[in-house]
Amino acid sequence: VVYHAPKDIRVEDVPVPECGPGEIRVKVDACAVCGTDLKSFLKGNPRLKPPIVMGHEFTGLIDIVGDSVTGFAVGERVTMATSISCGQCYYCRRGWGNLCVDIAPMGFSYPGGMAEYVLIPERAVSRGHVVKVPADMNPVYAAMSEPVSCAVNTAGNCGIKAGDTVVVIGAGPLGIMNLLVARALGASKGILAQREGK
Repeated sequence: VVYHAPKDIRVEDVPVPECGPGEIRVKVDACAVCGTDLKSFLKGNPRLKPPIVMGHEFTGLIDIVGDSVTGFAVGERVTMATSISCGQCYYCRRGWGNLCVDIAPMGFSYPGGMAEYVLIPERAVSRGHVVKVPADMNPVYAAMSEPVSCAVNTAGNCGIKAGDTVVVIGAGPLGIMNLLVARALGASKGILAQREGK
Protein backbone atom coordinates (compact mmCIF):
# COMPACT_ATOMS: atom_id res chain seq x y z
CA VAL A 1 0.00 0.00 0.00
CA VAL A 2 1.90 3.02 -1.31
CA TYR A 3 1.18 6.62 -0.36
CA HIS A 4 1.68 9.08 -3.21
CA ALA A 5 -0.35 12.11 -2.07
CA PRO A 6 -3.55 12.95 -0.18
CA LYS A 7 -6.35 10.77 -1.58
CA ASP A 8 -3.78 8.96 -3.73
CA ILE A 9 -2.89 5.66 -2.10
CA ARG A 10 -2.28 2.70 -4.41
CA VAL A 11 -1.81 -1.04 -4.12
CA GLU A 12 1.35 -1.65 -6.14
CA ASP A 13 4.01 -4.26 -6.74
CA VAL A 14 7.18 -3.20 -4.96
CA PRO A 15 10.57 -4.92 -4.92
CA VAL A 16 11.43 -7.19 -2.02
CA PRO A 17 13.96 -5.12 -0.03
CA GLU A 18 17.54 -6.31 0.13
CA CYS A 19 18.84 -6.83 3.68
CA GLY A 20 22.14 -5.10 4.35
CA PRO A 21 24.55 -5.17 7.30
CA GLY A 22 22.91 -4.21 10.58
CA GLU A 23 19.40 -4.63 9.17
CA ILE A 24 16.62 -7.18 9.66
CA ARG A 25 14.12 -8.21 6.99
CA VAL A 26 10.70 -9.32 8.21
CA LYS A 27 7.97 -11.22 6.37
CA VAL A 28 4.89 -9.30 7.50
CA ASP A 29 1.80 -11.27 8.50
CA ALA A 30 -0.26 -8.51 10.14
CA CYS A 31 -0.39 -4.73 9.85
CA ALA A 32 -3.03 -2.49 11.43
CA VAL A 33 -4.44 0.69 9.95
CA CYS A 34 -3.73 3.58 12.31
CA GLY A 35 -5.82 6.72 12.57
CA THR A 36 -2.73 8.54 11.31
CA ASP A 37 -2.92 6.48 8.10
CA LEU A 38 -6.52 7.61 7.56
CA LYS A 39 -5.61 11.25 8.26
CA SER A 40 -2.70 10.97 5.83
CA PHE A 41 -5.03 9.64 3.16
CA LEU A 42 -7.59 12.39 3.71
CA LYS A 43 -5.35 15.40 4.30
CA GLY A 44 -1.74 14.37 3.79
CA ASN A 45 1.06 14.48 6.32
CA PRO A 46 4.20 16.62 6.06
CA ARG A 47 6.27 13.81 7.61
CA LEU A 48 5.48 11.39 4.76
CA LYS A 49 8.15 11.11 2.08
CA PRO A 50 6.22 9.84 -0.97
CA PRO A 51 6.09 7.51 -2.66
CA ILE A 52 6.36 5.28 0.40
CA VAL A 53 4.87 2.03 1.68
CA MET A 54 2.62 2.88 4.62
CA GLY A 55 2.08 1.04 7.90
CA HIS A 56 3.78 1.30 11.27
CA GLU A 57 1.68 -1.10 13.39
CA PHE A 58 2.98 -4.42 12.11
CA THR A 59 4.40 -7.77 13.09
CA GLY A 60 6.01 -10.62 11.24
CA LEU A 61 8.64 -13.32 11.23
CA ILE A 62 12.31 -12.55 10.70
CA ASP A 63 13.29 -13.66 7.21
CA ILE A 64 16.92 -12.46 7.11
CA VAL A 65 19.26 -11.19 9.81
CA GLY A 66 21.91 -8.85 8.40
CA ASP A 67 25.62 -9.17 9.13
CA SER A 68 26.64 -7.79 12.55
CA VAL A 69 23.11 -8.12 14.01
CA THR A 70 23.11 -10.09 17.25
CA GLY A 71 20.30 -11.26 19.49
CA PHE A 72 17.83 -12.04 16.68
CA ALA A 73 17.29 -15.21 14.62
CA VAL A 74 15.45 -16.20 11.48
CA GLY A 75 11.89 -17.30 12.32
CA GLU A 76 11.46 -15.17 15.44
CA ARG A 77 8.35 -12.98 15.63
CA VAL A 78 9.04 -9.27 16.09
CA THR A 79 7.31 -5.94 16.16
CA MET A 80 8.71 -2.44 16.63
CA ALA A 81 8.70 0.78 18.53
CA THR A 82 8.30 2.41 15.15
CA SER A 83 9.31 6.06 15.73
CA ILE A 84 13.06 5.61 15.44
CA SER A 85 15.18 8.04 17.42
CA CYS A 86 18.60 9.24 16.23
CA GLY A 87 20.56 8.63 19.42
CA GLN A 88 22.62 11.81 18.90
CA CYS A 89 20.45 14.87 19.61
CA TYR A 90 20.07 16.68 22.94
CA TYR A 91 16.95 14.70 23.84
CA CYS A 92 18.27 11.29 22.83
CA ARG A 93 21.47 11.84 24.85
CA ARG A 94 19.26 12.38 27.91
CA GLY A 95 17.21 9.22 27.29
CA TRP A 96 14.18 11.05 25.85
CA GLY A 97 14.13 9.39 22.42
CA ASN A 98 10.42 10.11 22.07
CA LEU A 99 11.34 13.82 21.77
CA CYS A 100 14.09 13.22 19.19
CA VAL A 101 14.50 16.15 16.79
CA ASP A 102 15.34 13.75 13.95
CA ILE A 103 12.70 11.08 14.63
CA ALA A 104 12.20 8.77 11.65
CA PRO A 105 9.02 6.66 11.78
CA MET A 106 8.42 3.49 9.81
CA GLY A 107 5.84 4.12 7.10
CA PHE A 108 6.87 7.81 6.99
CA SER A 109 10.65 8.04 6.70
CA TYR A 110 11.24 4.34 6.00
CA PRO A 111 8.97 1.98 4.02
CA GLY A 112 6.42 0.47 6.39
CA GLY A 113 4.63 -2.78 7.04
CA MET A 114 1.79 -2.65 4.49
CA ALA A 115 3.80 -4.92 2.22
CA GLU A 116 4.80 -8.55 2.10
CA TYR A 117 8.25 -7.69 3.50
CA VAL A 118 9.55 -4.79 5.58
CA LEU A 119 13.18 -3.90 6.10
CA ILE A 120 14.01 -2.75 9.61
CA PRO A 121 16.86 -0.25 9.23
CA GLU A 122 20.15 -0.46 11.12
CA ARG A 123 19.22 2.71 13.01
CA ALA A 124 16.20 0.92 14.51
CA VAL A 125 18.08 -2.31 15.26
CA SER A 126 21.00 -0.56 16.96
CA ARG A 127 18.72 1.78 18.96
CA GLY A 128 16.70 -1.12 20.43
CA HIS A 129 13.47 -0.47 18.53
CA VAL A 130 12.95 -4.11 17.53
CA VAL A 131 10.86 -6.07 20.04
CA LYS A 132 10.54 -9.86 20.18
CA VAL A 133 7.01 -11.24 20.44
CA PRO A 134 6.05 -14.68 21.82
CA ALA A 135 5.97 -17.16 18.94
CA ASP A 136 2.46 -18.34 19.79
CA MET A 137 0.91 -14.84 19.91
CA ASN A 138 -1.77 -14.20 17.32
CA PRO A 139 -0.21 -11.86 14.69
CA VAL A 140 -3.26 -9.59 14.78
CA TYR A 141 -2.72 -9.02 18.50
CA ALA A 142 1.02 -8.54 18.06
CA ALA A 143 0.41 -5.83 15.44
CA MET A 144 -1.58 -3.91 18.06
CA SER A 145 1.37 -3.71 20.45
CA GLU A 146 2.37 -0.23 19.24
CA PRO A 147 -0.99 1.44 20.04
CA VAL A 148 -1.33 -0.58 23.27
CA SER A 149 2.12 0.69 24.29
CA CYS A 150 0.75 4.24 23.94
CA ALA A 151 -2.07 3.34 26.35
CA VAL A 152 0.41 1.79 28.80
CA ASN A 153 2.53 4.95 28.63
CA THR A 154 -0.54 7.12 29.25
CA ALA A 155 -1.56 5.03 32.26
CA GLY A 156 1.95 5.28 33.67
CA ASN A 157 2.00 9.06 33.23
CA CYS A 158 -1.38 9.29 34.96
CA GLY A 159 -0.28 7.11 37.88
CA ILE A 160 -3.34 4.85 37.66
CA LYS A 161 -3.60 2.48 40.60
CA ALA A 162 -5.99 -0.04 42.15
CA GLY A 163 -9.36 1.43 43.07
CA ASP A 164 -9.13 4.51 40.83
CA THR A 165 -11.99 5.80 38.72
CA VAL A 166 -10.76 6.58 35.20
CA VAL A 167 -12.47 8.74 32.60
CA VAL A 168 -11.38 8.33 28.97
CA ILE A 169 -12.65 10.86 26.45
CA GLY A 170 -12.94 9.34 22.99
CA ALA A 171 -14.48 5.92 22.37
CA GLY A 172 -12.38 4.95 19.35
CA PRO A 173 -9.88 2.09 19.34
CA LEU A 174 -7.28 3.99 21.39
CA GLY A 175 -9.86 5.15 23.91
CA ILE A 176 -10.98 1.57 24.40
CA MET A 177 -7.36 0.41 24.74
CA ASN A 178 -6.71 3.11 27.37
CA LEU A 179 -9.71 1.95 29.37
CA LEU A 180 -8.67 -1.71 29.15
CA VAL A 181 -5.14 -0.91 30.31
CA ALA A 182 -6.53 1.14 33.22
CA ARG A 183 -8.72 -1.82 34.20
CA ALA A 184 -5.72 -4.17 33.97
CA LEU A 185 -3.87 -1.85 36.38
CA GLY A 186 -6.69 -2.13 38.90
CA ALA A 187 -8.98 0.80 38.14
CA SER A 188 -12.30 -0.15 39.73
CA LYS A 189 -14.46 2.06 37.56
CA GLY A 190 -14.03 3.17 33.96
CA ILE A 191 -16.04 5.81 32.17
CA LEU A 192 -15.77 6.02 28.39
CA ALA A 193 -17.13 9.30 26.98
CA GLN A 194 -17.83 10.11 23.36
CA ARG A 195 -19.43 13.13 21.72
CA GLU A 196 -22.74 12.24 20.09
CA GLY A 197 -22.52 11.63 16.37
CA LYS A 198 -18.85 10.63 16.38
